[in-house]
Amino acid sequence: MAGQRARTPYQEAGLREDDPAVPAQRSRAADGGEQAPAPGVRAQRAGAASRRKQQAKRRGAAAAVLAAVGLPVLGAVADELGGPGVGIFFAVAAVLGTAVAAALCSRAGRWWVVTAAPIVVLVTAAGAEYLFNSGKYQDTKQLGTGALRWVVGAFPVMAAAVGAALLVAVVKAVLGRRRQPEGRSGSGGAPDRRSRRG
Repeated sequence: MAGQRARTPYQEAGLREDDPAVPAQRSRAADGGEQAPAPGVRAQRAGAASRRKQQAKRRGAAAAVLAAVGLPVLGAVADELGGPGVGIFFAVAAVLGTAVAAALCSRAGRWWVVTAAPIVVLVTAAGAEYLFNSGKYQDTKQLGTGALRWVVGAFPVMAAAVGAALLVAVVKAVLGRRRQPEGRSGSGGAPDRRSRRG
């Protein structure tokens, strides 16, 4: 024992000669193909793709809100600066803004645009009229008469905006059905239902 050297714990934990060697993984790059990404890299790529989709949805929703609200407001301001009351600029901007918002939204968002269009049109028309002509509506009686006039005057624009949003929703639904794979509607789709008697 005097001539033997003591082994340290690190040397004891090292590879032993009877341990099998780990086989080297073949890379696809050596075979002429691309190397498969590791599972962690795949998860990172999937997470980045889902984050990009969420950011695109948020940008689309922000653009839809901006079109649905911003264009009618600009049209109302242009009409009020050009003359008394909201007119043709407001009507065109409200219908165009509603149609653009419906085109930018998802399927569920389109129905929000359809239901919100009359409210946006009425609030914008009434707000612009009140802000630019607030001196007329100091009395409650005049304010009530003005509010009735605003509702009656904005009704055709509300109907046109809702019609534009519905038209866009129908067109998008029809185009979405045409883009579906033909295998679903053809012979490769649902299995044949045969009667159990035969």
